[in-house]
Amino acid sequence: MQQLTGLDEMFLSLDTGPTTGHVAGIALFPAPETPRDELAWLRQRVRERLPYLPLLRWRLHRAPLGVDQRYWVEMDEVDIDAHVVGVTLPKPGTQKQFQAVIDAEMSQLLDRERPMWKMLVITGLADGGYAYVIKVTHGLADGSALWAIYDQLSDHPTEKLERIPNQRPKGGSMGVLGRGIVRAAKTPVVVAGLAKDAASWAGGRLADEKLRAIPNLIARVTPGELSKPVALIANKLRPVEDAEVASLFPSLMPPDSPFNGTTTANQSMVHTTFTVAELRAIGKLVNGTINDALLAIMAAALRRYMTSHGGIPNRPLIVSTPVSWRTGKETERWANQVWMLFLPLPTHLGDPLARLRYAHEASSTAKANWERVPGHLLRRASALMPSMVMGPGAKLMARMPARLTPKMFNASLSNVRGPREIPVHGGRSMTDYLVFGFLSPGTGLLLGGQSLGDNMAVTATVCTDIVVGYEKLPTLLEDAKNELLALV
Repeated sequence: MQQLTGLDEMFLSLDTGPTTGHVAGIALFPAPETPRDELAWLRQRVRERLPYLPLLRWRLHRAPLGVDQRYWVEMDEVDIDAHVVGVTLPKPGTQKQFQAVIDAEMSQLLDRERPMWKMLVITGLADGGYAYVIKVTHGLADGSALWAIYDQLSDHPTEKLERIPNQRPKGGSMGVLGRGIVRAAKTPVVVAGLAKDAASWAGGRLADEKLRAIPNLIARVTPGELSKPVALIANKLRPVEDAEVASLFPSLMPPDSPFNGTTTANQSMVHTTFTVAELRAIGKLVNGTINDALLAIMAAALRRYMTSHGGIPNRPLIVSTPVSWRTGKETERWANQVWMLFLPLPTHLGDPLARLRYAHEASSTAKANWERVPGHLLRRASALMPSMVMGPGAKLMARMPARLTPKMFNASLSNVRGPREIPVHGGRSMTDYLVFGFLSPGTGLLLGGQSLGDNMAVTATVCTDIVVGYEKLPTLLEDAKNELLALV
């Protein structure tokens, strides 16, 4: 049994009517030399590995008698046949037909009376191949859980997890109530411990940054333009070797863009594939990283898209990118351990090398400032946020018209490093792995990179009611990559 944090509740509340608060991982496999019943094989593999994947056995449960706590509680038995289902595409099994099946599935809410996950086995692809689709609610865990599930279902999992037997709480609902009361009683102790650790952290920053620690912290947490006067003072005091002090919220009001609007459940995705070697070579142009290369490519693609969809703003778009709260000391293996880092994206710059340099500097500055705020304490504090506040608040945001929704950023970007070794399922190697991402209220675009072996798949998850002509995004991304490769 595991209690939902305020962060979990926020994501779960977006699994409503207007929006769908879940994510999916899509694994593609080539045409098999020897046919088999793929649905039967996957169902059997899930049954075998279920003891290692407790999150697939959890169902949402609220503590009784009005106690404001919700838990993931073990089910006595999971109906694998209901959770793992097969779909055969009608001939000729085109990419459009394949995508239509995925889009339809992602528009459907998950049943809260069952564990909140589902798997599809899609056969009948034109090339004779097949696909697995794993869909989970974001309220259960962040996107890293998707790959962890695929890993545990593979022939040779890279992460050695312990076998966890069914741990259904004794006493049923009253047992959950008892735990809830005990947890509530411990809250003052938890708050005191949090305050102590916060004081210890502040002491460490004072020892490291001396009196600069105060203007540094104020500049980092004050949003947007309001932070600039304090940041100016902080940067005059900082040593040359330290990173620039800057706000973690680059702008109070991001520019207008064709990527913002009223987010709905009408969503789809398109993708393209780069090689890791190409991205590495591009990043080295400015002594940067693969991530810097992806940011510059995405900036160029969005700039080109905006030329024919409302024009290019004269200042950078603001994008959110996930940042992990994991420290390695967490007791919860399956939970949301991610927050958002905000970056200015150089869509306002016309020169490709200038965009790459800007992306490198902006990313480095944002990461350096994030590392100097107590993110690990924020994660613990989120566990104290009451569900009666976080859930309804996020649900209200999802239902508000776009013109009334506070706009913190224009689009979401992510880059996840996948396995170097290609995973094998039932003796068959995965050829590609794509992520159908999560769209926050008010935002209609997520660009995500996911590596697998020597390749990087870049997917665009879009709300089709906001981002028109999204089918051109793969070509725009490829053109942007080739423009930078020419400089290499």
